Amino acid sequence: MKLKHITTALLLVFVGVSVAFLVVKGTRSRPEKVNSVGQTTLAEEPVSTIPPGGDSAATKISQASPKTPRVVPTATAAPAQSQPSVSDRTVVAYYFHGNFRCQTCRKIEAFSREAVESGFPEDLKAGRLEWRAINVEEPGNEHFIQDYQLFSKSLVLVAKEGSKQTRWKNLQKVWTLVGDKEAFIQYVQDEIRAYLGGA
Repeated sequence: MKLKHITTALLLVFVGVSVAFLVVKGTRSRPEKVNSVGQTTLAEEPVSTIPPGGDSAATKISQASPKTPRVVPTATAAPAQSQPSVSDRTVVAYYFHGNFRCQTCRKIEAFSREAVESGFPEDLKAGRLEWRAINVEEPGNEHFIQDYQLFSKSLVLVAKEGSKQTRWKNLQKVWTLVGDKEAFIQYVQDEIRAYLGGA
């Protein structure tokens, strides 16, 4: 457990240093100045294209000689980091099981799958939601036990942006609701809906 905390702390330090490096590098790569009318200018930069939506004044400045500073309207300046598009955001519903599968475990998997497939057909078709049943005892799948702190058969929701996992939740109430199919399906669908809304 101590090793896990140390590893987590080291990863957080590495991410923090990486972000700081990118921010410093980004601010030094293109020096900007503000002219007397409050517009941002990039000094001594040759211009080959006109940004989309530019007005006639910006067009005249852009067509000036390469030695003339280019005026860039503040509103059209590119952000330091682009936000992931909605199409990059996905939710994966994992059902984790082992080699031995009791009747209750099979029922939890069946109800979970039904909740996913009946409640979110469009999200499944569009790739915003995925269903995966995984045997954690098969070679190569053991890491899921530590990744999601599994101690039993589990239904886990994972939100991703591209290939990066942003959050996860083990839906532990499936064990207490397995005797009430309607309540079980409602619980799973509510949790998935919350994850899709914030994914």
